[in-house]
Amino acid sequence: MEKEIFTSEFEKVANTYDVKLWVAEKLGRRWSYVIGGGNEKFLPASLIGKVDNYGVFVEGENYNAQEILKDVGEILSKFRDIQKG
Repeated sequence: MEKEIFTSEFEKVANTYDVKLWVAEKLGRRWSYVIGGGNEKFLPASLIGKVDNYGVFVEGENYNAQEILKDVGEILSKFRDIQKG
């Protein structure tokens, strides 16, 4: 149930900025998809932020990375609250 809620939140952010957006976990030298949203843009992905072993990736044009990171941070803080509760 939680995964669907968070996927919906990521979809909203991705649609707001017209990007594909996802979070991946670094496992060794590779990144493993965790959650995300948005439509495929067929553009190179950019790593716009990292927290510990997790990275925020964006695929799109003309986006504000700081605004996206702020919105993603709010989503992830809800996830941490659920994990603690």
